[in-house]
Amino acid sequence: MNKHLLLFAGLAAMMASCTSNQADKKLTDSSAMIAVDTTFTATNDKPEHSINCYQYIKNKDTASMQLRTNGEEITGFLDYHIWEKDANKGTLSGEMKGDTLIAEYTFDSEGLRSVREVVLLKKDGKFYEGYGPVKEDKGKYRFENRAQLKFDNNVVFSPKPCN
Repeated sequence: MNKHLLLFAGLAAMMASCTSNQADKKLTDSSAMIAVDTTFTATNDKPEHSINCYQYIKNKDTASMQLRTNGEEITGFLDYHIWEKDANKGTLSGEMKGDTLIAEYTFDSEGLRSVREVVLLKKDGKFYEGYGPVKEDKGKYRFENRAQLKFDNNVVFSPKPCN
């Protein structure tokens, strides 16, 4: 009788396992997927550590950017040399949120140190700089509404070898 009880328990466990797999399959069906808010979760499966360089050239205007990626954190340098305007040289500090880099750009221009928000959309290996109305907030310039930024071909940073 003990053997029959053990056999019955084993069969019940196997059937429960099969039933569980069917339930798991139903949960992964695309029609049963639940939207998850990923606003504050990592977008990369494993932390990335890299240094990449980018350059913008149009007519007599140039800009260069070096990004150091450490997981979700991005730091680096950004220099603008716009024809007949003072150069901006400074540092970036921010993070990737999906395909968008949101960073603070601390730079020196005309003998003054300033801080402004920079938003760059990564597409096809290039970074497209976003622009739109800004407002001053505690000595830093931030976009009024990131959702309304324009990412056209105004300033596009293409990959280049780091020197």
